[in-house]
Amino acid sequence: MRVFPIDGVADQYERLSATLTSAVGFTSSKILPTTGDFTGIKARSALISVETADIRFTIDGTTPTTTALGGAGHLLPFGSSYEINGEQNISNFKCINAVASNGAVLHCTYLF
Repeated sequence: MRVFPIDGVADQYERLSATLTSAVGFTSSKILPTTGDFTGIKARSALISVETADIRFTIDGTTPTTTALGGAGHLLPFGSSYEINGEQNISNFKCINAVASNGAVLHCTYLF
């Protein structure tokens, strides 16, 4: 397992659900909080950990697809962690279960 350097203060957390049969992104109120210490400040990085099933993800605004549809996006296997840096990349993040099925779970922590 690779350990990533964390630069910033962790403040927001969310779990993206196991029903990733269509592409989803981060919750807007998590990456740009409306309450708390970082109100009105965009997250500058996000740490994601994948549980249960592999995902495909994009950070350029395109929509990832499942393997059955050609597998667009980066493959991130379950058990992996990845840090996404940059406000635009975080805003553009989308993910989907890597196969045409339910099951992927992501844990996301946002850093400011």
